[in-house]
Amino acid sequence: MSKTTKILGFFEKELEDVLSLASEIKFDSNHALHQHVVSLYGSVIELSSSIKVLYKSGHYSTISLVLRTILEAFVDLRNLCRDPKYGYSLTINSYKESLNFLKTAKDDQNVYTEMTARDPNVDQHIANIEKKNERLKSNGYKGINIRGKFEKADMLDDYLTIYNMLCADTHNDIRALRARHMVIGEDSFSLEFFKQEDTEAMYNYLGIASELLLRATYEIHSLLDSGKDKELQSLRDDLNQIRGDS
Repeated sequence: MSKTTKILGFFEKELEDVLSLASEIKFDSNHALHQHVVSLYGSVIELSSSIKVLYKSGHYSTISLVLRTILEAFVDLRNLCRDPKYGYSLTINSYKESLNFLKTAKDDQNVYTEMTARDPNVDQHIANIEKKNERLKSNGYKGINIRGKFEKADMLDDYLTIYNMLCADTHNDIRALRARHMVIGEDSFSLEFFKQEDTEAMYNYLGIASELLLRATYEIHSLLDSGKDKELQSLRDDLNQIRGDS
């Protein structure tokens, strides 16, 4: 059995197990932190499941794009579990994007924002968001960029390596295009669409996906004190075993 087949088998079992464990999670639906982290965790699970679908359907080039989103969600999840006040930084980031959109719409120069531009309350929406934004900033909170998120999560190495690699795929960097489509021989060159599986790359991607899903599961169960340590340790042992055998 190839190492890619092994990690895929684990990943499929892991998805089933974490979904089963998630059904037993108890959280306060009125608690803003709980709402946020459980929603992030749900996204990690859903996106992880989509990687399995993409792999089995042969859509290999899209896996890294989904994996980048999972990694970003995990970083936010980890930071929130460690420091609930991190949510204020995410809120400020969200306010910034909302204000950019609404002010663009108000200028009435963008064809994509015509409906928003016709909203008679757009100025009030902007004023309300600005007021909330300034209140948070006056209390000492500030937005955070992507590198800052990874640094806060003690994952700077991941940012400089794994995230860099996944961003290259997402942004169609020449590195990604070369791997995705170019076939270069000693005396030949060709382009391929829907290239056959690169087993080494797929092993790495599935391994990263498995690791992030397991780490996210640890974070959420630890925060909510679910008492599922034994089940999580079993998954960890299985993943470590596959890595040791590779």
